[in-house]
Amino acid sequence: MKELQHLKKLSAVKSNTGIRFLSPAVSPGCHCPMRMAALTAKDIRGLSSLLVGMPECTTHVRLFNPKPEGNHGELHWLYVLDQHEVVFGCRAGVMDALRKMDQAGAKTILLIATCIPELIGEDMEGIIQEVQPELSAPVTHVMLGQFKNFSYPPGYWKTMEALGSLMKTQQTNPQQINVLGRSPREKHIPLPSLFTELERKGLSLRYLAPGASLTDFQNAPDAAVNLVVSPYTQPLAVRMERELGMPFISLHTLFSVEAIDRAYGEIAEQFGFTWNGEFDKEREKALSLERKAANELNGLRYISSLRVDMPLALAGYLAGFGMEPLLLHMDEFYPEDKGHAKALLALGHTPHICRMVNLPAEYPILERLAPDICFGHLPPGNKTIPNMENMHQLYGKIGYGLTTELLEQTMEVLNRAGISGKGGNVYGSASV
Repeated sequence: MKELQHLKKLSAVKSNTGIRFLSPAVSPGCHCPMRMAALTAKDIRGLSSLLVGMPECTTHVRLFNPKPEGNHGELHWLYVLDQHEVVFGCRAGVMDALRKMDQAGAKTILLIATCIPELIGEDMEGIIQEVQPELSAPVTHVMLGQFKNFSYPPGYWKTMEALGSLMKTQQTNPQQINVLGRSPREKHIPLPSLFTELERKGLSLRYLAPGASLTDFQNAPDAAVNLVVSPYTQPLAVRMERELGMPFISLHTLFSVEAIDRAYGEIAEQFGFTWNGEFDKEREKALSLERKAANELNGLRYISSLRVDMPLALAGYLAGFGMEPLLLHMDEFYPEDKGHAKALLALGHTPHICRMVNLPAEYPILERLAPDICFGHLPPGNKTIPNMENMHQLYGKIGYGLTTELLEQTMEVLNRAGISGKGGNVYGSASV
C-alpha cells in the first residue's frame, strides 16, 4: 500500500525517532508530554512544580490545572520566558523562581522544562546544582521538548523516573513490597489475586503512582522488591535497581501462562515461601483458553490502534498462536521494547510501526489493510473491522486474570464476526 510506504517496519525501528505518523493529518495539543508531567505532579501529594515555557505552554497548563496551590500546600507555578530569555537563556530567572518557591513553603520541587529551554540547550541540571545549596526544598527535573518526545507518555514516565533522584538507600524491610504503577486511589479497580494473596501472607504492599504521596515515594527504597504493573513506572524501577540495588519484577508485559508461572515463582522465592494452589483455578482457565486460541487464532491478521499499552509485548504473545501483525500503533518505544522487538522478529514478523493521532482521517487506511481484528480504539463509525475496543478494561489487570480476559474478549469478537479459526481474512487480502 502506498499509504504505508513512508513508514518503517519493526526491523528498522530502534527508538522513538523511527516511529512516523500514519498520516499527515496530525492533531496537536493533548499529545504534548508537558501536559502529562504537570498532571502527574499535581496528583502526587507534597510535590510542587515549576513549569518553564512559552506563554502558550503556560496557558495550556492552566486549562487543566487552574490553581497555583495544591490541596496539601503544594505550589504549581509557571515561569513564562520573555524574548530575551528565548535567545540568551533563563538561568538567572529560573534560579530566582526556585528561591521564591522555597521561601513560599514548597517542600520538594519538580522543574519541568518544555520545548524552548531544551531547544536552546539550557542546562537545567547545572541550574539545580548551583542553586540547591541555598534551598531547603530538594529539586529534581524533567526535560520534555516535544521535538524529542513525540507523544504524551514521556511526561508520565520521565516524571516517575525523576522521583528516583529524591530517594536514598534505606534499611530493607523484608515484608515490604512496592507496586509501581497502581494508585492507592484505585479502589474501584479490583485488586489482582496476586496482591490479595501476598497480603494474606502478611506482606505489606505500598502502591506508587499518581495519587500516592511524595513521602511514599521517598520511603520506597525500604522495600524488598518492586513489582511493576505499568510501562510508565518501569524506568523508575530500572533506576532504583541501578542506583539503589533494588530488584524488580515486571508483570505488565506478561501474557502467557508460562511467563506468569516464572514471575510468580520468582516472587515466592524472594520471600521464601511456596504457593499452595492459590491460583490453580484461574491458571487452569487461562491454560484452557490458550489451547483453544491455538486453534481459533492461527493464521489471522490484525492491527493494534490507540489504547494498547505494550503493543510489541502483546504482538509477541499473539504470534505464538500464529497471528500476524500488519500494523502497530506505538505512542512510545520504551527501552524494554527492544527485547520485545527482538522476540517478535525472531518469530518472523516485522510489521509496519506508526503513530496514529487522527483516527477519522486514518481509518480509510486501516480499512484497506482489511485485518481480521483490531486491538484498540477505532472511530465510532467503524462498521467493517472487527474490533476489540475494550482494551482499556484490561487496565489494572495482571497475571492469569489478564490472560483470561484478553483471550475471552478476542475470541468473542471473532466469533461474533464469524471469523473464528478461518486461517485468513474474510474481507480478502491487502498488499502491505
